[in-house]
Parts: sequence; structure tokens; C-alpha cells
Amino acid sequence: MTSDSRFEELFQQYSKAEQVEIQRYLLEWDQGTYGSSAQSVIDHAQRKGFDVLKYLRRAHNFSKKGAKRVPKSGYRSDVSAVYRKGNEFLIVRLDRYGIEKIVTYGINEV
Repeated sequence: MTSDSRFEELFQQYSKAEQVEIQRYLLEWDQGTYGSSAQSVIDHAQRKGFDVLKYLRRAHNFSKKGAKRVPKSGYRSDVSAVYRKGNEFLIVRLDRYGIEKIVTYGINEV
């Protein structure tokens, strides 16, 4: 998993089944500028006022179907793209294998 002590401490708050769920969702995330994908998720969730597991679930369940994609095709100069649907957004970036990984998820306040 990760050697991040902050994440390990947080991880203990969840049941075994939830821990497995968290581990599965973390595979969908890019670490971006953080030391690990776990650090990225913790920081983004806390800054946006989400429980970490709920944040991961919402990002995982974001449906790209019907979402507006920017740019419409290809990727921005930083190899990322934004999907927007209603007041929600998901930013993804290609990993070194060409697979889209989540960079962040959020909700724009109306």
C-alpha cells in the first residue's frame, strides 16, 4: 500500500471492508505533485471538506457519460483533461502507461 504514516493513521478509522475499498479506489488515482496517491487524496478530500472514503466513492462514481470534456479530444499541455457535469468536475491525467488516472474531484458551489 503506502508508507505514508498520515495515511496509515487515517486508514485505521475504517473497517476491513472499507480498507479494501479504499485500496481499490487508490489504484484509480495519480499522485500528481504529492509523494503518493494516498497523500493526494487525503489533501484534496480534507481541503474540500469530505470524508476520505466518501470522496473516493464520489470520484469513482463520477460518470463521464454526458459530461463536457475540456479539451473535447486529446489533452492539455500538462496531459490532463477536465470532465464537467452539472456542478461536479473530475480532472484526469494520463499515467506513464497512457491510462487516465484521477488527479482531483470536486463540486463547484453554485
